[in-house]
Amino acid sequence: MKILSLITNPHVVPNPRTAYSYNPESQLYGQGSGSTYFDTQAGGTQVTTVVSSAGGVPTHSMVGIAMDVGSSQIISSGSAYLIHGGMESGRHHTSHSSRSSSAMLEMAIENLQKSEGIATHKSSLLNSHLQWLLDNYETAEGVSLPRSSLYNHYLRHCQEQKLDPVNAASFGKLIRSVFMGLRTRRLGTRGNSKYHYYGIRLKPDSPLNRLQEDMQYMAMRQQPVHQKQRFKPFHKMDGMGDSLNSGSQHSSSTPEQSVAAQSQHHQQYIDVSHVLPPFPSPDLGSLPEPISMNDVKKLQSNYRIHCEATLDVVMNLQFHLIEKLWQTFWYSTAPSGDGATTIPNSEEDAEDIRGFPREKLIALCKYEPIKQWMRSCDHILYQALVEILIPDVLRPVPSTLTQAIRNFAKSLEGWLTSAMSDYPQEIVRTKVSVVSAFAQTLRRYTSLNHLAQAARAVLQNTSQINQMLSDLNRVDFANVQEQASWVCQCDESVVQRLEQDFKVTLQQQSSLDQWAVWLDNVVNQVLKPYEGSTSFPRAARQFLLKWSFYSSMVIRDLTLRSAASFGSFHLIRLLYDEYMFYLVEHRVAMATGETPIAVMGEVRRSDISDLHPAVKRERIEISPSLQEI
Repeated sequence: MKILSLITNPHVVPNPRTAYSYNPESQLYGQGSGSTYFDTQAGGTQVTTVVSSAGGVPTHSMVGIAMDVGSSQIISSGSAYLIHGGMESGRHHTSHSSRSSSAMLEMAIENLQKSEGIATHKSSLLNSHLQWLLDNYETAEGVSLPRSSLYNHYLRHCQEQKLDPVNAASFGKLIRSVFMGLRTRRLGTRGNSKYHYYGIRLKPDSPLNRLQEDMQYMAMRQQPVHQKQRFKPFHKMDGMGDSLNSGSQHSSSTPEQSVAAQSQHHQQYIDVSHVLPPFPSPDLGSLPEPISMNDVKKLQSNYRIHCEATLDVVMNLQFHLIEKLWQTFWYSTAPSGDGATTIPNSEEDAEDIRGFPREKLIALCKYEPIKQWMRSCDHILYQALVEILIPDVLRPVPSTLTQAIRNFAKSLEGWLTSAMSDYPQEIVRTKVSVVSAFAQTLRRYTSLNHLAQAARAVLQNTSQINQMLSDLNRVDFANVQEQASWVCQCDESVVQRLEQDFKVTLQQQSSLDQWAVWLDNVVNQVLKPYEGSTSFPRAARQFLLKWSFYSSMVIRDLTLRSAASFGSFHLIRLLYDEYMFYLVEHRVAMATGETPIAVMGEVRRSDISDLHPAVKRERIEISPSLQEI
């Protein structure tokens, strides 16, 4: 559904990535055509007619909570609305629906009674239903809830409270009488799609969240590991992102699909406001035959569209569609899960999508400047995807979402290798090396997040903290420093300062966030002398080695003393080592002007390329099992 704009403000242009576009000027978005709205400005009240839009709204009058209305007041009168105040702007900002006033609820009930013929004696029942909606749901941008799930929550509420539920159609009118601006979308798989309310989500503190997580867990436990999948071809590149987001072509459901279809509220844990940064221009020399400048420009445009579609799919947690996106772009002829031919169906279809045949795409990718340009674009794309899926590595997230991300990471290399199975190996290696760094980053960050949640329980336990402090005070740090100094060659004063700071921070029973600040300050202090120097990356790596060696010596001493808090220290050490690696990785990326994925990707690539062929082959063979560990 398109966003409506007022005739009095015709310059409001919708953001294609947003469900609604807001303007600081006073205005109201509606769904019907021919409706009349009263907009109070400084100069008095004027009548404004809204531009027509596809779709309609219920014919009954509604009183509700407007999307992102700051201190606005909405008054219903027949089929018109009066709105005071302004609307707040900002994509990521949401104005949470609050408890409705009794006057608003009474007016909503009165309008429903008139339009739907609901008996007067049921007004108290309606009031209970409406208040339940306000207590558990709120308006939000860029998210949606399955219509059936919301109704099932309502039926469960009625059963628990021994209330008579209304039917699904009447319930839909109840929702629209409370939340204004709701849109309906048909999302899901072909043959199994469902209607969703777009622009509403569960409140973070709603008890229904726990019910939702339990349902997701059961769905994942009951899901077969391998299922047949059928995919019908796309014939156009235009609007591919919209096509994939509005309804995938799979008929089966995997754990990743369960997260996307049943857990729209998980989108509050990811960064849905993220946009794909601009790509650099390729550094071209003289173009070889048969490549022309027009071919290069077409590739730039098409690859940008492809990457934006990838970002949209991931932002909607539809991980399973990435495989089909790659098959489409790389003209894959590999069979899908059920043996059906994947897209495109023919060379003519493929050429129609890209503007040049498959052989031309191969020639472009073999051209070294294009290969390096595409590698840079992939670094930018995958870094954006990491920041979307894991915007804060320490923030608690549902385990179902974490597991879905890990399953996604596990599938990436296989999907890309299969989609590019007919391409020259040098092209495939370049692409796979970047996606491998992306997958490894997702695995590391989700593991770090898991460690962080486990460590929170330790850091919040007073008795455990006291035991840790007691055991730490018995460690012979002079002996530790003496043994470590030969290897680390650390400044003794720096080591002593870190030791004292660690003990003080532990004694203060600091939270995980406070520990994170302390670790960040340690990195800043140690690496500050190397800022702006070409030796910065090496100094950062040396610091990680020294930090790890020194902490292992402390753990060794605790082990030999049979410290009661050894388990707690081991967990904390694992977390701090991982978080320190995360901090240093980002510092090096900032110092070199690269993305963290590019930094790690270069390390992995040079590490493999410098090995003897036999050793290289062995490293490649054992890497999957090591990554699982």
